[in-house]
Amino acid sequence: MFTRYAIRTLLCVAAVPAISDDSAPTHDRVFLSKTEIESTLIGKPIVSNNLATGMVSSWQFYPDGRVDFANRSGPGRASGKWFLNPDGAMCVTMISRTGCRYWFRIEKDGALANANTREPNAPTVAEIRFE
Repeated sequence: MFTRYAIRTLLCVAAVPAISDDSAPTHDRVFLSKTEIESTLIGKPIVSNNLATGMVSSWQFYPDGRVDFANRSGPGRASGKWFLNPDGAMCVTMISRTGCRYWFRIEKDGALANANTREPNAPTVAEIRFE
């Protein structure tokens, strides 16, 4: 079901470190709780702009734990599973790899974004908007 190119694209994107000079300091971020993630993201199609790679992708998180991904910057689609850790990290497993992100709102404008950690000044991985 996956093309070799799609798998390579996903693996490359997963391997690229998140680097952003515009990372918002933690005090400008309001991290979402498990309940807020469920009410804000689940069941709503989102578009993610990865700041390190420039890749734009669509994501759909379903209430039953499924997730669909589509690369809008080139070919590539995948499906997998998502779950939430007690600390608020949302994790996605696709193609035998799991990655986790912490979701937050930026206080000044309410925009959604995510980072790999909750550490102060952790680079923003992706900015999010709803379709």
